[in-house]
Amino acid sequence: MAGHQSSYSYGSAPAGSLQSQPSTYQPPYSPAGALGQQYPGQQQYPGQQQYPGQQQYPGQQQYPGQQQYPGQQQQYPGYEYNNQPTQRDQHYTYQPIQQSQNSPYSLQPYGAPPFSHNIQPTPASPGYDENQKLMVQRTHVDTSVDVGDLRQAMKGIGCDERALVRVFTNSKYQNPWALQQLRHDYDVRFDRNLEEEITKETRGDFKDALIALIKGPLDHDVSTLYKALNGLGTDEEALMDVLLCRSNADIRAIAAHYRHTKGKDLLTVIKGDVNDTLFRLYSMVLSATRAEDAAPVVPADIDRNVAELQRATEGTIGKNAIAVAQIFTSANNAQLRAMSNIYQQKYHRSLQSVIEKEFRGDMEDALLWMLTSATDDGGKADADSLRAPLQETLKNKRAITYRVLRLYWGNSARLYAAQAAYQRFYHKTLDKELEDSLRGDYANLMVALVGGWM
Repeated sequence: MAGHQSSYSYGSAPAGSLQSQPSTYQPPYSPAGALGQQYPGQQQYPGQQQYPGQQQYPGQQQYPGQQQYPGQQQQYPGYEYNNQPTQRDQHYTYQPIQQSQNSPYSLQPYGAPPFSHNIQPTPASPGYDENQKLMVQRTHVDTSVDVGDLRQAMKGIGCDERALVRVFTNSKYQNPWALQQLRHDYDVRFDRNLEEEITKETRGDFKDALIALIKGPLDHDVSTLYKALNGLGTDEEALMDVLLCRSNADIRAIAAHYRHTKGKDLLTVIKGDVNDTLFRLYSMVLSATRAEDAAPVVPADIDRNVAELQRATEGTIGKNAIAVAQIFTSANNAQLRAMSNIYQQKYHRSLQSVIEKEFRGDMEDALLWMLTSATDDGGKADADSLRAPLQETLKNKRAITYRVLRLYWGNSARLYAAQAAYQRFYHKTLDKELEDSLRGDYANLMVALVGGWM
């Protein structure tokens, strides 16, 4: 696929892109791992200064099982694990565009004022922050009728699946915390467990999707990661679905919740399942040092990183995957979009075509995933991510369910953009594509989640 070719000014965004609003949300758990210490194999970027230890805020505590890690030897990007640079990597002196001060592995606790930048952190997505629950409680979602309808749908012989779809996809429960209120009220009123009831009364893909919906996005992320890392082989696509292109707040919540629920360190588990280069990419991702959405596009930084990207790929004999991964994982969408446009202007070929030429396999997929998420205009990346599994002969229901739910749980503008892009590029509505490609109650649920079924 050819890259976008257009005149570009720094800081501009394509039509349909969204600007995140600042928030004071806190993550549901204290940062995973020991403050100021690194995950095994987690490198520290050049120029990244460590700061004196900070105490936790009052009331901020760690969950049981969140043990601290022993200190790790500092490593720099492009260095082998014995801390010796390879000959190919010695000339790289890359520094990230913006070093976030809110990494779970730095000494700066999440929510504290930044040391040197007054940049608002990107808020956690709905369902990733316990403080979001307070907003739902203040609005008082009335669940009384719906709780009764759910019980009636699963009472006696058989199950009214259409009633389940109607209740669970009611717009007032689109906020994951509102659906958790429904789940709680059901359990209390009938002295039953809604998740267990759903498991007994439904089957197959429909059951799996309903369970994912009522668990909420954070639990579903952890469940998806656990299955991806503990099945026969590693589901690298599932890892990309969950971990790439996420806010720092979401990454911190996911890593902490994985440790809390599974009793293991996520990066350590990943290390045992992927190759060395991909592991180092995910170590950068899980460091939660991506530029916040509010971080500006600085022309000098963009030019420097474009030059580094060219030198790390087509400008040298032997690519430097780690240098490219550093730049991609540390940039926000606006910055990465600027790099793509300036690369095209400076070298007269698309950055996407360079990645496709220089890389293969899982690393190529991961880099293209991040790049297209930043550069595709007006929801096309989301539309493409849904079309791919829907066009397969053996539909990847895991991917379909996950991507539909991400759109459903996200803001409405993103869902509308994906719907519009699907219609524009594939001449078919998204709900019609889901209806034609899937079957039965599962199809009804997926269609309802994108707003096309009543």
